[in-house]
Amino acid sequence: MIRMTVKLFVTAIVFVLIMVGAMYHFVQPGKSPLARSTTGVTVPPGEEVENNSQLSRWWRRFQGDGEPVQANNSATVATAPEQPACKRVWQKGRSAWFDSRFDENIRPVWSRANIELPADARKWWMSLQSKKDEDPAPLLNALFDMGAPDVDPWATHNLTGCLRCAVVGNSGNLKQSNYGEEIDGYDLIFRMNDAPTKGWEKDVGHRTTHHFMYPESAINLPDDVSFVLLNFKPLDLKWMKTALTDGSITRTWTNVKGRIKTDKTKILVYNPAFFKYVNDKWTEHHGRYSSTGSLVILFAVHVCDEVDVYGY
Repeated sequence: MIRMTVKLFVTAIVFVLIMVGAMYHFVQPGKSPLARSTTGVTVPPGEEVENNSQLSRWWRRFQGDGEPVQANNSATVATAPEQPACKRVWQKGRSAWFDSRFDENIRPVWSRANIELPADARKWWMSLQSKKDEDPAPLLNALFDMGAPDVDPWATHNLTGCLRCAVVGNSGNLKQSNYGEEIDGYDLIFRMNDAPTKGWEKDVGHRTTHHFMYPESAINLPDDVSFVLLNFKPLDLKWMKTALTDGSITRTWTNVKGRIKTDKTKILVYNPAFFKYVNDKWTEHHGRYSSTGSLVILFAVHVCDEVDVYGY
């Protein structure tokens, strides 16, 4: 049966809500991960730690207490625990809270099919860097012309299989967890930022299929790993192009790598409209934009069938 492996929840209250709402889909009925969570963490300025009693109340709510949920006919129900069916996290009917936020029509990958941003998404994304409006399409098309995929590899779900994904955070609580072999068993393994694995394979695994980064956190990648650009601002898209060519951008708000080593044919770009969707629907405008951790989890929820989270 699917379970969610969560050693530590993200400290921000908003992200706790995301995780608990998503847990209703991820965790087998009756098996709560709350007993495995802790709150003994250092909190960045401006953030708060959600205590276990509050978290428990949210958990009970999404288990169904106080809010009946009408299941639709497409929901998958596992009837044989010893041979569970694929619990497709994106299918509606298990949680009204989840259903009210999830929009399958907004895709996380920026491709030629959705290259033209909705006016409100474009205005919001441009405002993250400056008041100047400019058309990002030529920059994105330039990446496509250099070999980056111009189609969404997960535009449709393959209902004949079950795509299992692990989202692996960088928390120190994975130390001595011995989750490495388990993590390596997933179809897709998402990591973010520097994400050290060498020397920690027993705890975090050695495989990575998709690495989510922005210019300030970028590292060189082996050829078998996809670079997923978290373009928090339009300048990040410009940097991606120059990092593969002349290396002319070496500073954003801080120094960045002028060039990177990565397979151009495996570069994916995070859709700015999806950024706004996460900010509007899931983190509800707490901060100018959502955290990397929440963005990667929601990416996984939209492209994968089953999602487990480690190291948060």
